[in-house]
Amino acid sequence: MKYANTGIVLFLAAIFLFSGIDKLLHYDGFVNALRDYVLIPRGTAKHFALPVTVLEILIGIGLLVKSWRRSALLISAFALAMFTTAIILNYQFGHRGVCGCWFTITLAKGTGMHIVQNLLLLILAIIVWWEIKGEETVQCLTETSET
Repeated sequence: MKYANTGIVLFLAAIFLFSGIDKLLHYDGFVNALRDYVLIPRGTAKHFALPVTVLEILIGIGLLVKSWRRSALLISAFALAMFTTAIILNYQFGHRGVCGCWFTITLAKGTGMHIVQNLLLLILAIIVWWEIKGEETVQCLTETSET
């Protein structure tokens, strides 16, 4: 399971890094995408764009650094939950605009497939976080019992 977890972590890191860097390269497009979200108050999209972009890049870096991995997995799960909620609300009530996820690959509207994709990524992040948490707990208990 350790190799599968490593693969999942690398996959998630690549997704977050690519997504964040892609948003930087297409920053104006990302701001425009955010303007179409029903959750984003009018006139505030430009204030959300940079923090979201930086958050994605920091999550990607955090997933690659072993000592930060557990925290980065938890933050990635919260971010994915937030992004998924935004897509769901926009899908249900907005019916407009691109999702803003991948400008280089697609400029598609947030669809049910985007929601499923995000939910799968969210589940993967939670599973690996839970397993790493369990491994650290066992290691801590083992070290405590040896002293």
